[in-house]
Amino acid sequence: MPKDKEHFIPVGREKLLECLTEFETCSESEKSELKKFFELISSVLHKQYHKRQIRVQKIYQPLDPDSVILLKDSDTKNSSEVFTELIEILANANYTKLSTDELETAVENATALGLRMKVDFSLFDELHVYGRGDEIQTWTKKSWWKFFKEEEFDVEVYQRLVIAFRLKDHDKLPKEQSSSFVYLKSFKGIPHSDLHTLLPGTQIKMSLLDRGKIIIPALSGIVLSIVKIARLMVAVTIFASLAYTIKFWVIPAAIIYYIIKGFISYQKTKDKYQLNLTRHLYFQNLNNNSGVLLRLLHEAEFQDYREMVITYYLVWKYGQAGINAEKIHEIAEKKLKETIHLDINFEAEDALAKLEKLGALKKVDQNWFPLPMEEIAEEIKKREGIN
Repeated sequence: MPKDKEHFIPVGREKLLECLTEFETCSESEKSELKKFFELISSVLHKQYHKRQIRVQKIYQPLDPDSVILLKDSDTKNSSEVFTELIEILANANYTKLSTDELETAVENATALGLRMKVDFSLFDELHVYGRGDEIQTWTKKSWWKFFKEEEFDVEVYQRLVIAFRLKDHDKLPKEQSSSFVYLKSFKGIPHSDLHTLLPGTQIKMSLLDRGKIIIPALSGIVLSIVKIARLMVAVTIFASLAYTIKFWVIPAAIIYYIIKGFISYQKTKDKYQLNLTRHLYFQNLNNNSGVLLRLLHEAEFQDYREMVITYYLVWKYGQAGINAEKIHEIAEKKLKETIHLDINFEAEDALAKLEKLGALKKVDQNWFPLPMEEIAEEIKKREGIN
């Protein structure tokens, strides 16, 4: 099944101008006027997102596990408003919500590191996982059955992954976590099969090979000890009391010894798995909690900017006689494909609505028309309080 095209536009401000079809053919005065108007759009968005940041931080503070702000007893801890805001911000930043099926598939399969995990989803009161930038990367690994020769393999990876959750009051709730907070985590370069390793309450499942490495030496050790003790008992049968002591004390002691040895070996193997996982994720973690909100707001602001600039330009360039949203999609996707060589699913509807609210465009039936930049720029500055 072909993958859905991404909505995310991974270009900077200067590269964005290259994505504007035939921008280089505009006159110098047109280029200057357009750039000034794009800066105005940027200023308006920055002011709007700054206000949003203050509002979102205020409602998240009582639910932030890292907060050091003293709160009043009247401060609410209702998480629904936080999740509502977060989901909208993620949508603006062009993240896609991962389905329950995708999470369950990840749990069933081994991770890219060769680990198998189990997740207790009953721990979560609410869980949201969002991904962006679905791509295939080439990794390397060494296998003992190939004499530890390094080999390459393809891994499906999310360039960015965001996890937001609130836990339940549960018997299995990790001691270091609380049901009073909303936890936010963001990562980079996470394989599809590793999604569940990022969730709290995950436990490593031993492979049959590792279980065999622990159980077989322990059992063989017990058997060999019994054989040695039996030989010793034959040699000292003349000493009845000594044989009695060996029979009832040494054999159980040997069995207990190998059980303890097996348990220690199990813990060492488990710690090895956990260390490999920790090393892998150390450089993949981007932000936690309030830091995630700030990063997402920043990403959402610049995605809005890119979409609004491309949309306004196309209406300005081709909409003197009117242009519909479908045509904007077609031209934008074609130009993005030419310049950044990525199949982007460009959706202009949201940008058109924002530009209309800003007063930069007008709609007649199904067609959009540009309004004179110089005139509307002064109106926008006055309305938004921008110098």
